[in-house]
Amino acid sequence: MSAVAATSWSQTPWTAAVAGLPDLDLLWNEPLSRHTTFRVGAPVACLAQPRSIAALQTLIGRLRHEGIPHFLLGAGSNLLASDEPWDGVAIQLGLCCGGIHLEPPRSGADTNLLRVGAGAKLARLLRFSVQRGLGGFEPLVGIPGTVGGAVVMNAGTQDGSITDVLDAVTIMETTGDPREVPKSRLEIGYRSVTLPEGSLILEASFSVKPTDPRHIRSKLRDAMKRRRATQPLGWPSAGCIFKNPPGQSAGALIERAGLKGLRCGDAEISSRHANWIINLGQASSRDVLTLVQIAEERVFEAFGVRLEREIRVLAG
Repeated sequence: MSAVAATSWSQTPWTAAVAGLPDLDLLWNEPLSRHTTFRVGAPVACLAQPRSIAALQTLIGRLRHEGIPHFLLGAGSNLLASDEPWDGVAIQLGLCCGGIHLEPPRSGADTNLLRVGAGAKLARLLRFSVQRGLGGFEPLVGIPGTVGGAVVMNAGTQDGSITDVLDAVTIMETTGDPREVPKSRLEIGYRSVTLPEGSLILEASFSVKPTDPRHIRSKLRDAMKRRRATQPLGWPSAGCIFKNPPGQSAGALIERAGLKGLRCGDAEISSRHANWIINLGQASSRDVLTLVQIAEERVFEAFGVRLEREIRVLAG
């Protein structure tokens, strides 16, 4: 993914190349602030929503052939978009890859296979799991995002991660062809899953155990109670800004550096959880990024620890 300088989109040479593609919903000059949980971000030239896998294949092929900058936009829950317009295409998969399908029980198996499109929201997956009595997704309660983004980030909490129940992913390779990759062939790390270069996730399959819905609901309630007590869930944010260094807590390091409650404009390092930066109303991307950089510098100066970002920064 690359960022290019802002330009007048009426003169963007690639507009016609995208506008003429079939089975594709397009939003022009769409503010990214409407599509990120930080609620910040200037417009992207084009937001594309393919209505089928074939349309997605055609779109990706055209963008790559024409050299048009593009990126996948899930729920925008780990994205800090720039204050400057982005001259490229953001792609959302909710229309073409938003399904949830439970396979028939496998003979002799104590688990079921659940296939979920990359564009499906985690909240919808959790509701489905409760309704059908499928355990394993409880650690994801309250985490915004899509299934594809959650897999790539290996989203989770202290109670577990999404890859704990992952069975395989179906990816679209650079050729446009789909291919299923079993979990054993993936490089899974803390808050990361490495995919083949240039590929994207179309679908994830999960091995889940039939579980009493009452037990699932109880675990979800307990998890949300803990989150509400320790995290500023009522404010726009991207959740944790940094990954935890090995054996340490990023939030604790930031707090020990004396940064809890520090503000820049309408952005604040949360006084409830120092690894969260919240938007108090009209924060800019620059406000947030300034606090991110201050945290990185102060923690390194005080403890010699280089914090690794969990969020992505989209330059303008």
